[in-house]
Amino acid sequence: MTDAIKDILKRYDEIAAIILDQKVDEFSDRIGEKPEGTDDATFEEYIQRLAKDEIDEATRALEEEPDEKLGDKSMHQLFDEMTLEEKFECLEYCATELDRSAPSCLQQSIADDADREGAKYKCAQIIGDSAWTDEELDDEDKIFEMEFQKAKSCLEVLTKMGEACYVKAVLDRFMSYPQTKDFVADSIAGYIEAFPEVSVPFLTYIIETNADTGLEGPCEDVVIMLTAIGKDNPSEEIYDALRRAFRFMTNKIYAVLCLADYGDKRAAAMFKNYINRNQDTIDRELFYEMMSAIQNLGGDISDIHDPFGDFQRKMQQPKSKPVKPAGYNGNK
Repeated sequence: MTDAIKDILKRYDEIAAIILDQKVDEFSDRIGEKPEGTDDATFEEYIQRLAKDEIDEATRALEEEPDEKLGDKSMHQLFDEMTLEEKFECLEYCATELDRSAPSCLQQSIADDADREGAKYKCAQIIGDSAWTDEELDDEDKIFEMEFQKAKSCLEVLTKMGEACYVKAVLDRFMSYPQTKDFVADSIAGYIEAFPEVSVPFLTYIIETNADTGLEGPCEDVVIMLTAIGKDNPSEEIYDALRRAFRFMTNKIYAVLCLADYGDKRAAAMFKNYINRNQDTIDRELFYEMMSAIQNLGGDISDIHDPFGDFQRKMQQPKSKPVKPAGYNGNK
């Protein structure tokens, strides 16, 4: 890759960073505009989505507009004129050297390349060779978070290609670790959740076959992935798997949050029954989450005995955004 191309990519990264800072400042000011009666966490997530959409729109425009410094070509056109090998050189450079990783139009250019099989193979090679944990990093001078961006970008390319062929392989490797960092799980989830028809059978099988382990570590992320898919593609298969997760998970709060997020009202009765059966042993935090979930699902909590005697008072306090399980967090 030439120095001229590196300079172009660096300039894009700098301009994109300015856009990001401007939008973050703009939307941070709007956090205080919360309508009366709106939940704090819900409104903050709404504002964050708006900010992300506008940032993505602004950077897309930057990528598609003709640039005098590029001979009146756009960045997208510049990438389209490269060979597949050159495109992947740019992608790896962006992942390890730039703050915002690879431009979306570079990923799209690889996805649209005439050598489709070559693009698939190269993505698989990079994902397979990348370290997914700190322990797998073979060079102490490398920064793990930036090295994994190569795999993340290739997963995004495969998603743009509509290629679900590596779903099982990606899940198999993900499940081989006792735990991964949040941004790794989030990157994996982006690919897995893009292909519901392929992913759901694998995800439900993982939950079914790992029930006796307490569904900890990567299984917790699998429950989150299945929930995210189920919100747009609800099914009895998904609901049954989430019920199983609630029954067998060591940390049941994950399952409570996911079932509430999934939104099937039948879960409210299940939570009430659990509370009534475990009045003497239920954990305070789990009780609070289940009571909130019952309310959010439209259930009645007036007939539930509060063993701690302070649920209503707690609900009247200002709500802070809950810490969500691994897989919900962003990347660098």
